[in-house]
Amino acid sequence: MIESTEKNKKLLEDNQDILSNLEEWISTQPHVSKTLPRTILYRYYKVCDCDLEEAKKLIDINVNFRIKHQYFLANRDVNSVELQRAINNVQYSAFPKLTKEGYAIESYRIINTNSNDFVLKDIFKFVVMVNDVHALLEPNTNGLVSIYDANGFTFSHLMKFVSNMQSLVHFSQYGQEASCVDIKQIHFVNCSQMLTRVISFLKPIISKELSNKFHFHTSGFETLHELIDRECLPTDFGGCGGTLEEYAENTLSNVLKYHDFLKKDENFFLINE
Repeated sequence: MIESTEKNKKLLEDNQDILSNLEEWISTQPHVSKTLPRTILYRYYKVCDCDLEEAKKLIDINVNFRIKHQYFLANRDVNSVELQRAINNVQYSAFPKLTKEGYAIESYRIINTNSNDFVLKDIFKFVVMVNDVHALLEPNTNGLVSIYDANGFTFSHLMKFVSNMQSLVHFSQYGQEASCVDIKQIHFVNCSQMLTRVISFLKPIISKELSNKFHFHTSGFETLHELIDRECLPTDFGGCGGTLEEYAENTLSNVLKYHDFLKKDENFFLINE
């Protein structure tokens, strides 16, 4: 059983009727896990603008997507070769402070420039794990801001995107159609021509609604600070907080804390034999 923080306990108490309704509906759905924590259920409700029926639809879409695409949405043992490879190649950092709008912030950057170890489906699997932990711990945020640092991104990495179109399409579909993550802004810092090529390559699988949230920062972080307060950012991005290294360590610590829960697929979906 997942224990809730005091803050989340109050949130769940205040939404008892809504959560009971969702649980009653889940009891009639043979493919949906009966052990989904209430914080995650509330996250679906929140991301659907507190529309109960829309939340049920999104849960159904999410669970069916996990069942259909298990190659990056199941078998999530963080000690596996695949996930260790992802952790050692891309640094994922969840920031401790929310923006003034109540948005959570995350960032990605390459920490191993050897593209031979850059396996997209492994990275996608880890990203979804971290987002599941975020839904578990912070169900009441008003959205998410993503920051992609292009430092270390090479032509070889670009070719990994080109040669893994199926994984890209599936991950894009998951993020735009099946996830309980509500993207508000996507920032690209230390932009290069190589990154511009990636974005151009991805355009056919990215909705206009999502692409309208893109912000490109080619030189320094001044334009980033115009949209996100420096108090919310790490020193790596010209902010007043800690470092990306510290944030990444804390993020991984949370994944490890809930590892037993995350690696059991039956906590998210059920397959009828």
